[in-house]
Amino acid sequence: MISFEDFCSGWVDICFQLEKRGLSKYRKGKIKGSAFEKYFLENVLSPFVAEGWEPLCQRYIEGINYNFDFLLVNRRVSEFCVVKAADVVAAFEVKAHGFFSYEAIGHVKSVLDGVGQVQHGAELFYVTFRETNTYDRKVREIFGNLAQRYYRLSDSGDGVQLPPKCYFPKEWDRLVSNLSALKQPR
Repeated sequence: MISFEDFCSGWVDICFQLEKRGLSKYRKGKIKGSAFEKYFLENVLSPFVAEGWEPLCQRYIEGINYNFDFLLVNRRVSEFCVVKAADVVAAFEVKAHGFFSYEAIGHVKSVLDGVGQVQHGAELFYVTFRETNTYDRKVREIFGNLAQRYYRLSDSGDGVQLPPKCYFPKEWDRLVSNLSALKQPR
């Protein structure tokens, strides 16, 4: 399992490399989002995948019109892009830079509520590497009881500086604890 310090350092290094490429803000954002998903899967989620489970990228849960970054599912799942709700162990949204509008927060909350309705045993995770204090407060307010599955790993401040203004290792510890709990028998 990668340490929080190594995780942050590795991700900031990737961000510095992207900055050097001189890409447009839109293009850089798309690349950064995909790179963060891959980085999270390889360095954070993979060690917690129990035998018989498989992480699937960019999939839908049957009955929910939302493309999740990752679904942790039973290995018996077919390769279709829509997964049966009963096969979902956990649903993940992972973001390099958090939310861009308050409406998006409400939309994601309704999606996460929907997962809880179609698959009561599924665990939910919304992980953001960077988020502003303003959006963090709004996320916690809108998410309500789902805020326990929201993890903010650093403060983006004004969103420009690298490395981030400050880090939140206790959020990392909580994330790791909840990922570890996935392996517990149900």
